[in-house]
Formats: sequence, structure tokens, C-alpha cells
Amino acid sequence: MKRFHIITFCLILSALFQSCDSKNPDPHVAEEGFATGKVVDTQGNPMSGVEVVVDNTMIYNSTLVVFTDANGQYKVKLPRVGTFVTSASIKRKLNDKTYTLDLHPEQDEAFSIDGGIRNFQWKLSGPRGSEYQGYYGCSVSINKFILSEIYDVENIEFTLVPIGKLIDGTSGKTLKLKSGKPHTNEYGYLVDIPLGRYQLSAVYKKDGRSVPLRIGKQFDEIEDFKTDFQLDFEPENIWGNNSAIIQYSE
Repeated sequence: MKRFHIITFCLILSALFQSCDSKNPDPHVAEEGFATGKVVDTQGNPMSGVEVVVDNTMIYNSTLVVFTDANGQYKVKLPRVGTFVTSASIKRKLNDKTYTLDLHPEQDEAFSIDGGIRNFQWKLSGPRGSEYQGYYGCSVSINKFILSEIYDVENIEFTLVPIGKLIDGTSGKTLKLKSGKPHTNEYGYLVDIPLGRYQLSAVYKKDGRSVPLRIGKQFDEIEDFKTDFQLDFEPENIWGNNSAIIQYSE
């Protein structure tokens, strides 16, 4: 009889523990009625204080805003009606300029009031999605100075050497880039450059020739052009956010 009571007591304890466990939500399973997720930086570390926006696609002007905690996690209760999409962004300062940076969603499909898990990561480069959505890196618009005789910008090779740290505090690397091919969306642009400050130089290469070029900002006088140009990206300009506009000449 004593053994029977011991076995019964153990079974009851086991059932209680199982019941308690069932109340702890699985971080990989959506929690009904809530949007949840985690935000990490470029190295995979949790990011606190990041603004996450949950937008109800069915009800106008019903956006929910929440900020991540010390563990990089967020949780927000959803309205009773709607379908939802999420986005996240941060503001960071570099060389006295403040940049707004969109974070990369692990998945960006809409979800219902059944709940959704939407995790984000800070990326310095890489495609946002389709070719029409662009890149997480910065861009440079390349323009010919009016007196230059070089029209085939695709044959110019640009070298970018980092000056100091990138915006996330990591060390950058030297990049050698060319414009996209003619008749493409990236023709006349250098794209997907990790945000930082660079020393920029350019060489025109064609038919065995290698001609160093001078670089200046758009609308600069030719006297201001330099073979070693300090490249900084502007948070906003007519070509878009986090971009630069340059001219080249022989």
C-alpha cells in the first residue's frame, strides 16, 4: 500500500510539472494575440531600445510601437481584428551625421490575430528582398564632369579604403567596385557599401590603358577634384537616404 501511494504521488508531481511547462510559451511558436520577436546586431548580439512598429493593414492609423528590452526581445498585444506587418529601425551617429537604418526581418509576411514571431537583424550590406527594394548598404551616384571625355562609366574601377570604424563599430575592408552594366538599374551607381567613411580613388581601365581619375562632389568646381577623395554618405539627399553623389574627370 505504501508503495502504491509513493507511485501515485510521483505521477501527480509529474502531471503538475507538465502542466506548468505547458504554460511557458515556446519562443519558436507564435503566441495567440501577440506579436513577439528578438532584435540582434550585426554580430548576433541582442539590441535593447530598438523601435519595432506593428502596423494593422486593415484599420487605418492603428500602428503599435514597442521597444526591445535588455535581452533584445519585444512583445505587444494585438487588437482583436486585423492583419499585421512589422518593421524595425535604429538611429546611429557617425562623424557628426545621424543615420536612420532599417533592420532586416527574418520574415516579412503578414500575420493574423493568431499571433506572429518577427525577428530582426542589423545588416550593413546585402539585398533587402527583390532587386527593386535595393540593399542595406549605401550607394554612390557616379556622374561625368561636363568636360570629361569618358562616357563608359562601367570601365571605371573605384577603390574604397575605410577610414576609421564602420557605423556598427567594426573594422571595414578595402573594396574594389564598378558601376552596374548599361541598361540595368545599377548602371551609374556603386551599391551596397557598408556605412562608414572611405578614401576613394578611381582608375579608368580600357584597351590596356589605366588612367587615374579625379573625384569631386556633385557641382564642385574642377579645381576641387582630387585623386584621393574622402567619401562620406549623406543621411538624406535627392538620390535617396544614406547615399553620396560624385563626379569624375581626367
